[in-house]
Amino acid sequence: MTEKGYLVERAKIIGAAEPKSWNATAFTGRYVSMKNYGHLTVIIHTGAWAAGTAAVTMWEALDVAGTTPLQLNLDWMWTGTVASGALTKTAVVADTFLLANVANTMYVIELDAAELNTLGGGQDCVSVLVATPGANADFYNIDYILSEPRYSEDNPPTAILD
Repeated sequence: MTEKGYLVERAKIIGAAEPKSWNATAFTGRYVSMKNYGHLTVIIHTGAWAAGTAAVTMWEALDVAGTTPLQLNLDWMWTGTVASGALTKTAVVADTFLLANVANTMYVIELDAAELNTLGGGQDCVSVLVATPGANADFYNIDYILSEPRYSEDNPPTAILD
């Protein structure tokens, strides 16, 4: 592979939510700064799913502490089962979608930095929030992939510290 050909050399990969049962627990993701990146991919991967549903929303804020959070407009996401190996672009209604009662499913959210700060307040940090799936043994994990770094470096700049 050519130099800078590996994803870890061209992007910052961050584990946002560890794989576990989120039984009756909502997940509030840490905010990551997009100051040094042009694009964010959020990957949610469900495991065993015991019948709950959990609403997913994206938020923007002024800093990684989550100051002045605003819900992001979310028009699309991609989803598919792990077994199929295919993702289908799916419209999002009212900026929210559900992790439905299907085990081993992947949900992908794509977000460009240009989509942030639409109200002019300086928001450049992003987080994903997942409501509780209810009192069920519902498993998922979440990863962030920040890509299109603004500066070329051997190791992409941090996205957690502001």
